[in-house]
Amino acid sequence: MRRILSIAAFGALNTDSYRVFDSWIQKFAKQYYVTATLKCAGPYPNAEGKSIPGRPLRAEALKDDNLRKQLCEAVAADARALGKIDMRCMPCMSMIGFHDGIELALGLPIVRLEDALVEFYWNVPQVGVIHMRPAAARVAEMFGRKAVTPDEAQAAKLLAAEEQTKAERNAGPVESVMKEITEAWRDKGIKHVLFARADAPLARKHIGPIKGVKTDTYFNILAETVIKQAVSERE
Repeated sequence: MRRILSIAAFGALNTDSYRVFDSWIQKFAKQYYVTATLKCAGPYPNAEGKSIPGRPLRAEALKDDNLRKQLCEAVAADARALGKIDMRCMPCMSMIGFHDGIELALGLPIVRLEDALVEFYWNVPQVGVIHMRPAAARVAEMFGRKAVTPDEAQAAKLLAAEEQTKAERNAGPVESVMKEITEAWRDKGIKHVLFARADAPLARKHIGPIKGVKTDTYFNILAETVIKQAVSERE
């Protein structure tokens, strides 16, 4: 009989992030001969991505200890509402900086995206990371000098594309800039790029393969880590 794993995902920016993450969970569950069910919370802070009382935006919470506490308690409540679960995780790069506080508020262990990323790229000498602004500090902490991030001109293009994506509710502008940056890095010899933007969860699929560079997302990296850890704990 195939083993059944129950997994909770919370803290993501939008429902597309959860859908993409679930597709990877199912792929790796099949690969490791288990059956996995994924329960997902709603988007944090809400479907509109607007701060409301008790549910501040990530960028706001990074600058204010009281807002940070509110965020951690809100995300923990979202996780708790999913019920009894084998494994818990946050498929969101921008939540990495709040991991400790959320885990403390929840009182239960969470599979750490930061650890999954560090291990995945451990033997990679250089990795390009296309991230969202709230994750900038953690990217530097995780990867140090091996991380290549957008320069000023590239960051400005991403910011403009981000605003356009919000206005049009279409990730195309961000995906286009991500492809442009990836190809520029490839031409400079970078062979690994991490797509780490929640506003373009389907970027890897929409952009498609880029010759000469291997692209990954935090969704596939975290999903495999969760399944592998769950299987290991059951052996």
